[in-house]
Amino acid sequence: MKLRIEQHGRLYRIALSSPEIRNAIDADGCRELLREIREAERDANVGAILLEADGHIFCAGCEPDEELMSIGRTITKPMIAAVQGVVLSGGLALAANAHVVVAAQGTSFGLTDIREGRSSATVGAAVARAIGERRALELGLSGRIFSTPEALAWGLVHHVAPAFELDDRATEVAGGIANANPDAIRAMLKS
Repeated sequence: MKLRIEQHGRLYRIALSSPEIRNAIDADGCRELLREIREAERDANVGAILLEADGHIFCAGCEPDEELMSIGRTITKPMIAAVQGVVLSGGLALAANAHVVVAAQGTSFGLTDIREGRSSATVGAAVARAIGERRALELGLSGRIFSTPEALAWGLVHHVAPAFELDDRATEVAGGIANANPDAIRAMLKS
């Protein structure tokens, strides 16, 4: 799993950059992604982190790393996710840890591990924190795919944009947050 890193002003961009494997993240990739997020968190010149992906799929799965799957509760800088195409299982948990999610119209989401005879309490807990325990349980038990309008209605997604506008919309949202008062942001994340 490769990452593409860029910094534009106070916005730190981390892109999952392995579209040939649908941006799936193995255990080594989880450690690398976590290292990059923590590095950005420590940098006083970073106001926010934008997590995005190259290609047509955000993330088709991610190893259930405990620290990465709960990063949204511990990080001291806001994390924004720009998602498109398919967001499955561990990838869904990763997106659920973002403080703000911008999705392309037509994005599909799901907790599909049960289809392969697997389940992860770590992944389920991350999704449950974002959309509620009962809804996450139903999704985990059924393995069904759900739509962008459902994700928006459930509070998993905050903004929806046409696919061709996703980058611009996510950059606008993340840039505004990155340039907000750092003390106010820290206070809000601690509450």
